[in-house]
Order: sequence, then structure tokens, then C-alpha cells
Amino acid sequence: MQLILTILRYVTFIMALGGVFGIFWVSHTIKSAQSEIPLAPPQPPPARPYDIMIAANGIIESFEENVTISAPMAGLVTEVPVKVGQQVKKGDVLFVIDQRDIDAQLLSAEAEILQAKAAVEVASAQRSSAQSMFERMDKVDDKRAIIEQEWQSSKDELRVREAQVLSAQAQVHAAEAAKRSLEIMRSRHLVTAPRDGAVLQLHARAGEWASTDPKNPSMIFGRTDRLQARVDIDEQNAMRIREGQKAVAHIKGDRDKPIELKLEYIEPYVIPKASLTGASTERVDTRVLQVIFSFPPPKDFRVYIGQQIDVFIEE
Repeated sequence: MQLILTILRYVTFIMALGGVFGIFWVSHTIKSAQSEIPLAPPQPPPARPYDIMIAANGIIESFEENVTISAPMAGLVTEVPVKVGQQVKKGDVLFVIDQRDIDAQLLSAEAEILQAKAAVEVASAQRSSAQSMFERMDKVDDKRAIIEQEWQSSKDELRVREAQVLSAQAQVHAAEAAKRSLEIMRSRHLVTAPRDGAVLQLHARAGEWASTDPKNPSMIFGRTDRLQARVDIDEQNAMRIREGQKAVAHIKGDRDKPIELKLEYIEPYVIPKASLTGASTERVDTRVLQVIFSFPPPKDFRVYIGQQIDVFIEE
């Protein structure tokens, strides 16, 4: 009996130690699961530029918006004479789609033009011969010297030859029109700049297959001599926006370099908000009014198309 009591005391002691260890283990687990207190931001947010203002998020675009350029037809890219960041003029070639099929058809079209012109020469010669014959018979004063049927046949022959000349000339025009049509088709293989600007992104390379899918453009193009900011205004603040308002922008994470903005226009259509920051606090059911501001590229620091900005609009 004494042995049993001794064993029970030891078991009770061991269980008490186990309970204390379990409490410490649970406490440590809870503390490790708790998120650390976030540190203060590396630098404070931008100072308030206006006493009463509207705060919004935006994104930098090329002036008059970015242009996505796709190939007008699927084909092999044979030449890309531009580079990323290069400034180009309106009409400059950006890339070339394989033109060999069109070039082969142009050779055939040129041969058809030569053949049609030769047919015009033959028909013209036959008309001259028929005209000479008719004129000789028509100049005879005494019509009894010729048979009236022969005179009429000569006249009809001249009309036939004149019609043949017109038909041959029409064939020339048709062949030349076919050539011009091929030349227009060939020009579609040359993708040119729609306006002055710069190559922002380039996905076309010589030897690759160009797609017509607008979701995968061959190039993104836009003006960089002036930039614009597309700013999302929550629909609750839309009524506070008006023409001529002043605004200041800051690149995300920068508070010391303000950018003066000029309001260009307000897009009069409220759209669902596209998430810019990806933060979990952003509401996905918010609708926004998009306002377009413009600004010249800053001279003392660089900004890039596609950068996010914080915008403050004066009321």
C-alpha cells in the first residue's frame, strides 16, 4: 500500500510538471503567431498642399494615352528598325511583316500590265489598217465602182477594231488597278508610327511570328515630350471635381518632389475601380471617375510611364 501511494505521488508530480511545460509551450506559440507591430514608415507621407483637398491615386501615362500596336495580319517579322526608348516621327517604319508573297504577286501584275499594253498596240495597228481601208473606199466618188456590201463591211470592220482597242485599254487599266491594290496590301506589311512619339515596349523581333491579338501587342507606343496622369476619383467625391482645379502629385514613396498638374479633361463615365495598390483594404465594389491631368517631364528627377502616384486636388 505504501508503494502504491509513493508511485501516485511521483505520477502527480510528473503530471504537474507536464502541465507547467504545456502552459509555457502554448504561450510561446501564441506569441510567435502574433504579427509584429509594424514599424513607422521610412519617411512620413507628403505634407498637405491644400487646406481643403481631395486625395486620390493615379498612374502615369504617355500624353494622349499609350498606343498598343499590333500587326494588321499574322506573319513573320523580317525587320525591326527601332529600339526601346527610340524617338520616331509619324510614318516611320516600326517593324515589317514578311512581304515575299506580295512581291511575287507584284511581279505577275507587272507582267500582266506589259501584256495588256502589247494587246493595245496590236489592236491599234489593226484599227489603223481597217481605217485606211475604209477611208480609201469612202473616197471613191463613183460608188458604182465598188460594191455597197464591201463598203459596209469595211465600215463594220473599223468599228470592231475600235472596240477592240477600247477593250485592250480597259485591260491595261484593270491590270494597273490590280497592281495598285497589291501595292496597298504591301504597305499594310509596313507597320508605321501613328504619330510622333517613343517606343515604350517592344515585343516584336526579327524572326518571330507576329500575332494580331490585341491583348499581346507587338509594341506599346506613346508621346513622352509631355506626360499625363490618369487619376481615379471615388464616386463619392465625383461631384467635388470641376474644371480648372489645381493639383499636385507625388511618386509613391516620395514626399520631397511634388509635380504640378494641369487638368486636361474629365471622362464623363464612372467605371468600376481597377485595383492599383493591391492592398486588402481596397474595395472592389467602388466605382471611380477618371480625371486626366498633364505635366511636362520633370527636369531634376526621372519619372516613368506606369508609375503610381498620390494626387492631391484643391477644392
